[in-house]
Amino acid sequence: MADKGPHSSILSKSVLVLETLGKANGAVRYTDLVAQTKLSKSTAHRILSILTSEGMVHYDEHTKTYRLGMRIMEWAAHIWRDFNLREVSLEEMRMLNAETGENINLAIRDNLDIIYMNRVESFKPVRAVATLGARASIHCTGLGKALTAHLPEEEQSEIAHALKYEKMTDHTIENAETFLTRLEETRRHGYGMDDCEFRDEIRCIAAPIFDFRGLPVGALSISTLVFRVPKDTLLSWAPNLIAAAKSISQKIGYIDEN
Repeated sequence: MADKGPHSSILSKSVLVLETLGKANGAVRYTDLVAQTKLSKSTAHRILSILTSEGMVHYDEHTKTYRLGMRIMEWAAHIWRDFNLREVSLEEMRMLNAETGENINLAIRDNLDIIYMNRVESFKPVRAVATLGARASIHCTGLGKALTAHLPEEEQSEIAHALKYEKMTDHTIENAETFLTRLEETRRHGYGMDDCEFRDEIRCIAAPIFDFRGLPVGALSISTLVFRVPKDTLLSWAPNLIAAAKSISQKIGYIDEN
């Protein structure tokens, strides 16, 4: 039972109720909330009464259902007002840089391009450096694939058919069909890859950063020079990259349903 154990304080139970309502697709009936939280009926009723009186939960008299209240929305708005992806992600970027010794990049998507927002440079004498504020097409970058692969399917298709597919190297994707296939691979693997598609000498992998809606708002990449880092070595860093991107996502409100 959720009423017992080390996390049985009223605060922990209140957080459990709020989290359950936050994850729900729409309003929740009282009986469903009790079943999902495994709280006793009396405890659930007491907590809902407190949260409702404080404006953190809204009760609909007509449908007899609960949802998150406006006070939670106001707090969320304050968080987003002060949100700075560069600052939030810097700890994880430095960690990846220390683990790999390679360039770590942060980017966002702007229509059909990515924009490099931040980087932690490799401490090695020869390195692949992306200029902050520079743009690159999403079709030839791992960051672009990571940022696009988790958008709604219709939006992915629109983007794929709007791209110009400028040929940057012999490995650059040349059409929408191939690009969409690579997006599917990105979703399956958890990271996107630029396999010498933007520059012949550069290979990178990138993982998406999600916001509280589960939509990609940024992406993190490890960028390497092909003569120094074998492809297998780069791919072996993928779990750490994905974990770092997930950590950033959770800082900005993302809840992993898996």
